[in-house]
Parts: sequence; structure tokens; C-alpha cells
Amino acid sequence: MQVYILSVCGAVIISALVTLLLPEGKTGKFINGILKLFCLLVVLVPLFGFFKELKNPDFPDSSQEASLDDGFIDYAFDVRAKEDGEKIDKTIADEFSVVVSSSVAWDFVEYSYKITGVSVKIKNFGMYGNDEHIIIIDKIARRVSELTDLPLEEVNVYE
Repeated sequence: MQVYILSVCGAVIISALVTLLLPEGKTGKFINGILKLFCLLVVLVPLFGFFKELKNPDFPDSSQEASLDDGFIDYAFDVRAKEDGEKIDKTIADEFSVVVSSSVAWDFVEYSYKITGVSVKIKNFGMYGNDEHIIIIDKIARRVSELTDLPLEEVNVYE
């Protein structure tokens, strides 16, 4: 309360001193009006604090950082990993005519989804013969590495 009284008295004294130094013309009247608004604002400052205290406590303060829901993040990233696996399956089936089942490993890194590894199980080689299995496995591994931006060592393709 003491700070409030001192700030009001200070604003009034500064306003009175500036008014004494002002010229008598239109500029003086304009600056005098601005000083009156300044004094009124200083007097009304406690009302702003009063309204801030009346704020509904049931709603969280918007300036506070929201906490993350780890369960929802895990669920959302699991769904995204399944969708990525299905995209890989479709791409491999379209490009190589091979039926595969992909599994995407992911990690939560700096509030984002990051693929850490991919396992691709070949279910049916389709039209490729026995001699071409190794070549197709290598081609599939390279293509999955391109699709996921992973190093080739992180992609595991097996029968």
C-alpha cells in the first residue's frame, strides 16, 4: 500500500512540475491532457491487480508450460509407426512385386518422432527364383533405407 501511495504522489508531483514548465498554447494543453491520463492510469493500477486475482482458478494459467501426456504421445507415435510400416509394405510390393511385412522401431527424441530401425520380413518372393533372393534382399534394404532416411545398418531384411 505504501508503494502505491508513493507512486501516486510521485506521478502527481511530476505532473505538476511539467505543467509549470509548459507553454500556454495548444501544445501545453495537449501535454497537460496526457499528464492527466498518466495520473489516472497510476491511480487505476491496483484495479488491474484486483481483476487478475478474480480470475477463475479452474482454468490453468496460459503462461505456464503445458505438461505432455506421455500415454497419448506413445499411442500417437505407435499409430504413426504402423502407418509407416504399411507405406513401406506397399512401396516394396509395388516396386519389387514382393510381399513383405514391415516393423518400424521409433524413439521419442526432443518432442518428435524419430525412426531408429526397420525390420522387413519377406513373406513371398513372388516371381524371383532362388538365385535372385540375395540380390532382392539387398535392393529392398537399400530402398527402405532411402524411404526412411536411415543408414543401411539400421535396416534389417530377412526371409
